[in-house]
Amino acid sequence: MMDDKKILAYLADHPDFLVTHQAALRASGLQFPDVTSRPNVIDVTSKIASKARQEARRATKTNQTLLTVAAENMLHWQELHLATLGFLACNELTGFAQMVQEELPLIFGLASAHLIMARRDAIPDAESLGFLTLDKAVIDTLMGDEVIKMGPPEKTLLSLMNGPNDMAPESEAETQADSQADSQAESNAESVAMMRLPDQLPAPIAGSLLVLGGRDGDSFVQGKGRALLLHLSEMVGVCLLSLIEAPSITGAITETR
Repeated sequence: MMDDKKILAYLADHPDFLVTHQAALRASGLQFPDVTSRPNVIDVTSKIASKARQEARRATKTNQTLLTVAAENMLHWQELHLATLGFLACNELTGFAQMVQEELPLIFGLASAHLIMARRDAIPDAESLGFLTLDKAVIDTLMGDEVIKMGPPEKTLLSLMNGPNDMAPESEAETQADSQADSQAESNAESVAMMRLPDQLPAPIAGSLLVLGGRDGDSFVQGKGRALLLHLSEMVGVCLLSLIEAPSITGAITETR
């Protein structure tokens, strides 16, 4: 049986009831006194307005979030476009390695970037050109069965990324300065994204890793930005293959071997 308390409780839980049933209330012929002169009568108008304001704030916040995400996505794809143009402009392997180590961090706002080749399949003098090398077994241990892996950097990877720069500068003083600068920048990698280059391509592309170092722990979280990173690794692999297969580069590699 309904009583006053139950009716009042229902109206409190459903503040828009009187608004959505105005026609029925008018048809009943009931006269409602001025609520301002009857303090014991519940005025649900303020609750309805409050609920409307809350819904409006939630909708505004959702729209702002969607706009922010869309803007960030647009920026990242523009960055990928710039990186693609940079790699396509490379006409020798040293420039390609510099594009990875120096330009990618600037384009994407990273702490560091490296291309790591499997030592057995690496191009001749890979390290002197500016690439890093690791045993294939170590690469497989780092990656497991993953094509892209993100999260805190492994100690083995940090040690390699923070190692001395093998590219020969003009003087010993420059060597020390460059090494200190590189170590300071690369040690700031709080998270990493490791991507296998496409395994459909021949060695040394297949088996190589592109490693990006993030400036904070949230830069690379497993599953975040996976599509963009996949496109980046494919683009780097294809551009590197086209450079290696260029007649001038192929001849130099053949002579070295």
